[in-house]
Amino acid sequence: MRPSPTEFDRQYTEQRRSIELARRYLEKEGVTRMYDALTKEVERGRLSVQDASGAIRFGLLALIERVAERVGHTRYVDMLKDEEMLAALRSLLDDLCRRKGVDTFEFRQQWAHTNLQAVLRDWHLVVHEERGRQRYEVAADLARRLVAETPGTVLAETLKLPTDAFVLLASPEAGLVGRGPDGAPAPITEIYVVESPAPEGKAWFLWLSMRDSENRAARALINVYLQDGKTLDDAIAFTREQGGPQQDAGWEDCCRLLAGVARHLAEGGPVREHWYDATARELHEKLAATPKSAKADREKLRERLRAVSPGRTRVLEEPSR
Repeated sequence: MRPSPTEFDRQYTEQRRSIELARRYLEKEGVTRMYDALTKEVERGRLSVQDASGAIRFGLLALIERVAERVGHTRYVDMLKDEEMLAALRSLLDDLCRRKGVDTFEFRQQWAHTNLQAVLRDWHLVVHEERGRQRYEVAADLARRLVAETPGTVLAETLKLPTDAFVLLASPEAGLVGRGPDGAPAPITEIYVVESPAPEGKAWFLWLSMRDSENRAARALINVYLQDGKTLDDAIAFTREQGGPQQDAGWEDCCRLLAGVARHLAEGGPVREHWYDATARELHEKLAATPKSAKADREKLRERLRAVSPGRTRVLEEPSR
């Protein structure tokens, strides 16, 4: 049985038409001209307003794809330092100031922060796609135990995630709670994580996805720095201090859960593969059987996989007593 759509499915998989259009116009016009070019296409009747709006929405994502390919997909900080990215963000901010008729320091600061949040969100989507849309799931009882029992004294350098980008699915019964669209508590059911290199350690970039009882979405974006020689508690305390009181407190349990997942897998805890797409399974098996030296054949198989679905979820289970 195919699982329900994830937030990634809603914001990326189901938007492929708009993303592809954004890629085409970015390649053709460049980032500083593509938005004007799309507007003119609508005026000339060559594009619908809906198609142009979709391409504009994903213009930044298309740029992130290009820059991330150049600097390394998981290197968020390096991506922000890239000259093309910096020029694009400056251009977007200048254009916004012109359209709004406001050009004050406070206005620029506010929208610079908003733009960076958009960059971080779209970067998560790009990395999740590029890394093969890896899906893990943790049973509610196991999730609660890992949150409660993972020691805060565990050293950061011992925490190794199963892959550097994946989504961890949890049921509402797992007890992970964040702030919903109206600020009320809502269950966190998807944790997107990217592990990125950082000086003297690593960073976990987290996207916490929530939906309330009316199926309205909310998210929290948290970056956790895990310095070698420091503990998990140290990392959580540092991130809490840096983020201030406006942070969604639900991230702390999610961070402890991820640490628990890392330990569960490192210690050989049971993991069950649940296949829900026969075509994807067949492609996975063909890819595994294809020699690494056959790069062209392997890339064709990867392209076919990207066109279907991940096909499987790795489910973490309680060890048998």
